[in-house]
Amino acid sequence: MENVNVKNVKVKENLKEVKFCAADPGNWNTKWINNRGVKGVCSSRISTDYEAYDEGFQRIEYNDQTIYFEIGEIQKELNKAEKGYIVPQILYALCKANPKEQIVETNLTLLLPIIQMQTKTKLINKFKNQEFTFKYNGEDRIISIKDVLILPEGYSTYFSLSSEDKKGSIVIVDIGSRTVNLAVLINGKIEKLNTITLGSYNFFQKIKNIENAKGQNFVEEDIKRLIDEGFIKVYQKQYIEFLNNILDSIKPLINLSTYKVIFTGGTSLMLQEYINQLKLPKFKIHEDALNSNVIGAMEASKITWGASA
Repeated sequence: MENVNVKNVKVKENLKEVKFCAADPGNWNTKWINNRGVKGVCSSRISTDYEAYDEGFQRIEYNDQTIYFEIGEIQKELNKAEKGYIVPQILYALCKANPKEQIVETNLTLLLPIIQMQTKTKLINKFKNQEFTFKYNGEDRIISIKDVLILPEGYSTYFSLSSEDKKGSIVIVDIGSRTVNLAVLINGKIEKLNTITLGSYNFFQKIKNIENAKGQNFVEEDIKRLIDEGFIKVYQKQYIEFLNNILDSIKPLINLSTYKVIFTGGTSLMLQEYINQLKLPKFKIHEDALNSNVIGAMEASKITWGASA
């Protein structure tokens, strides 16, 4: 790959401010928010297959490889720190967060499932005090990452809550594509953090297996689109059964009936009709369940690095 065509440029001398960005590199989606409050979500699907018309695709050229985003396969690795394409995935998110800027100097907040927090040093080492030169959709980019903060999924949502929702005994149930992250807090103090390895990927995998037993040849990446477009019929009892599986997995860890429960995560939106029918004494679905973790991570970033970096 050609070197980035930025002549006689020193990053520090050409930037007026150090930005910061929070990103959640999920298996199904990647969510991001910048310190101007602009947030977004994009598919985490990645392909390195040859494309004859590469201009038609979202892509990054990095380390002599062209990586296409939002097409191909979802990333199935459960451990985010071990993902083979975690660096280009984050660079892509940072480009989406700063679409018009050729040179970006930023601090970075990343999210990990609670159970994976012991791997945070690996992520910090990949990004902290690192400068990346690459091409984004054919254009030269330099991203210089200074400081890195790693936060647990689920718990980071706490920082997005209203002062009223933060009061008393609460449990945040963050249902994602591969994990359910649980954060129990009493008047802002952490009491318990847990991760259950269950999410929408398991649901779509089960639906895929049912359909393929009928003679189809689907892969997991097909299933949500085919459900949304009505090609595959999913019955209420299947959603209810999946929600019950999640609740049964939580029961040995937390008695939800004794807390104010806040459901969040993209999968909680898929299940919201059935969550709203639960008999829990006090519960709600987060107002922005898809983005609550990155919104909270940005609030925590402001506490760490100041309201404006």
